[in-house]
Amino acid sequence: MKFAYLWLDVATFLCPFLLSFDKKVKYFSAWRSALLASFIIAIPFLIWDAVFTAQGFWGFNPDYITGVYLFGLPIEEVLFFFVVPFACTFIYEVCKYFFRQYSLELFNKGFKILLPVYAISLLMLGDSGYYTLSVQISYSLVLIWMLLKSEYRHVPLAFCISLIPFLLMNGVLTGSVTTEPIVWYNEGQKVAPRIFTIPMEDVLYSFTLVVSNILVFEFFQKRRAL
Repeated sequence: MKFAYLWLDVATFLCPFLLSFDKKVKYFSAWRSALLASFIIAIPFLIWDAVFTAQGFWGFNPDYITGVYLFGLPIEEVLFFFVVPFACTFIYEVCKYFFRQYSLELFNKGFKILLPVYAISLLMLGDSGYYTLSVQISYSLVLIWMLLKSEYRHVPLAFCISLIPFLLMNGVLTGSVTTEPIVWYNEGQKVAPRIFTIPMEDVLYSFTLVVSNILVFEFFQKRRAL
């Protein structure tokens, strides 16, 4: 199990990579934009991650990682911020193709209501900490950014679909199939309830990571089309 986290990264990357050559979606043609977007968005996330790790807000079980560190973080954690956006941007491109004839107006209206309701509910679940506060701020900024875009029709749907693999991966990381969690959290820095083994804040964390990557990805794609 020493390489458990690394194998998760590899599996997360391989699925969209192998499907990238589908003749309909042709995700391989967008790799450059996807990788540029992930590199840019990874910078603030890695800083956030490194600071919170140093402060003991979360950490990593040495039994499940290789022991190679970069910026004070396990190399597996650094790779996380590249392979997860790569996979989720692939889901976004699939949604754009297969749902191109749907307006999704009703779905998006519901999303704009339900996500803030979920965020507010976290603040009503008792004591919270810096992790709760940080995701509240970051998700709010990205939500405003998304709503200011003239075209974000497929973004909410792509995010909701991406929650399935994201939560599966986070479930493994937080101990759903291992004796001890691969990634542990300081209970004093988050709300107590979890989604199975997953901190409830991770939904907003996922939104911040996935949607910010998609928005930057779209920027590069539009520039390439000019």
